[in-house]
Amino acid sequence: MDLTVEVRRGAGVLAHVVELPGCFASGATLPELREALAEAIGLYLWDRPASLGGSALRVGEVEIAVTGPEEG
Repeated sequence: MDLTVEVRRGAGVLAHVVELPGCFASGATLPELREALAEAIGLYLWDRPASLGGSALRVGEVEIAVTGPEEG
């Protein structure tokens, strides 16, 4: 399952998972955000394994790529 994560920088780093309404995570750094995001997605999907086509749920690698606005 691929998920789209929108990441914004401010006082820290905030992420929103587009396909999972209400699924947010934050951290002071990208490594902290990665850990918090994996936990948030796992908790969000905990009750939904049947809707994903199986009876087990495994949360694997979380890959975060941050791109800034295009400079012009």
